Amino acid sequence: MRTVSTRLVSSRLAAAALGAALGASASGAATAEILRKGAWPDVEPKVSVEVSNEPRNEALKRVAQAAGWSLVLNVPPGNVVDLHVQDQPADRVLELLLADGSYVATRDGDLIAIAPAPAAPYPGAPAPERPAAVSPGAPAPAASPDGAEDDDAEDEDAEEARPSSRGRDRFVTGGSLRIEKGEVVNDVSVIGGSLDVWGTVTGDIDVMGGSTHIHEGARVRGDVSTVGGPLTVADGATIDGDVDVVGGPLRRGERARIRGDVNNDASPGGGDGASAKGASTLARKAGNAVTRTAFLFAFGAVMLALWPRRMEALKVEIAARPMRSFALGVVGVLGAVAVAAALCVTLIGIPFAVIGLLLAVVAVVAGGCAVLETAGAGLFGHRTRNPYAHLAIGCLGLLIVSGIPYVGGALCAAVALIGAGALVATRLAGLLRPRPRGEGAAGPYRTAP
Repeated sequence: MRTVSTRLVSSRLAAAALGAALGASASGAATAEILRKGAWPDVEPKVSVEVSNEPRNEALKRVAQAAGWSLVLNVPPGNVVDLHVQDQPADRVLELLLADGSYVATRDGDLIAIAPAPAAPYPGAPAPERPAAVSPGAPAPAASPDGAEDDDAEDEDAEEARPSSRGRDRFVTGGSLRIEKGEVVNDVSVIGGSLDVWGTVTGDIDVMGGSTHIHEGARVRGDVSTVGGPLTVADGATIDGDVDVVGGPLRRGERARIRGDVNNDASPGGGDGASAKGASTLARKAGNAVTRTAFLFAFGAVMLALWPRRMEALKVEIAARPMRSFALGVVGVLGAVAVAAALCVTLIGIPFAVIGLLLAVVAVVAGGCAVLETAGAGLFGHRTRNPYAHLAIGCLGLLIVSGIPYVGGALCAAVALIGAGALVATRLAGLLRPRPRGEGAAGPYRTAP
């Protein structure tokens, strides 16, 4: 790898090899002066590109796409060219397309930025005058004191020059993802895990059920959407697109740059009028429902992994006698409330009542997971025997139906009661052993014959 700045003067041999393919370079002997900065490999990939009657910048984008580069152009569009290249090094083709002036090519991994060279000629450059940064007839760019106009121009050029090849997509389910500094990826999707971005994301970011942190120096060129988790944009981080945060807070540093629109249901004053407020409320409810469903699936998966036999006992009871389980659930819940009220009469019984209610809630959630697994097995049991897939299908069905007014609430209550009744019928899935036969009401002692 060459990490120092070097000047590359294209040879006449390379120009003769590719000159017939460049309509704009038909004069043949022109040499391009390109100052390379950053880390450039010794051998670039070979490309095959066919371009007819297109501006020079469009041809550059096609070459970058074929070579797997992410290209940022801040150069004049150039003349119309015809490019017919077969298995030629990408950097050589780049040199010949930029044969009309002097340019600086700065590289960071697969990201290459090309801009006109300074007005001063390079050491050893030929004396004849030629435009370095401005096309003929165009006004020379005036450097503003604060550099704001230059930044805006670079941003606009970067937006126009987004190539179609911007790194590979990343998709993670049930785990966390970290984009390291200097790493370039395209679209990023994370479900049920956190995301930390230190590098460059050329596409969009979508995170569901986890936290998202855009660290200092990181850049996201697309949109950022999060559901059911917080979003943190640190000082020095940049997001070029829109930001949508549902079901979580947005933490933004004072020096963080977000160029698009920001929509966050947790931020005050986020909307004007009843329509904006209603949309915000709907989005918040949807985020909360997704979060609850994800927690329910995670809890059920843990129960299936740790106690598969007890979950199977609950599943058998629910499938065999669902109405009996529902009735026992109603009786069990009423009995639990009565016992808790009796314990709360005395100060000593209050801690036991609180602990008992917490344990009862955990048990009812486990029973509800068994109900959802049973429903999923009834729907897709003929396609797969995986209990985790059955649980996921049941959770997804509950998420969809729970959005229906009144019906959703009644269904959630029925799932909880059936699960509680199955726990009662199976004596907490076998945790409580039945009394041996022959024992009377007074205990294991029997009267003499």
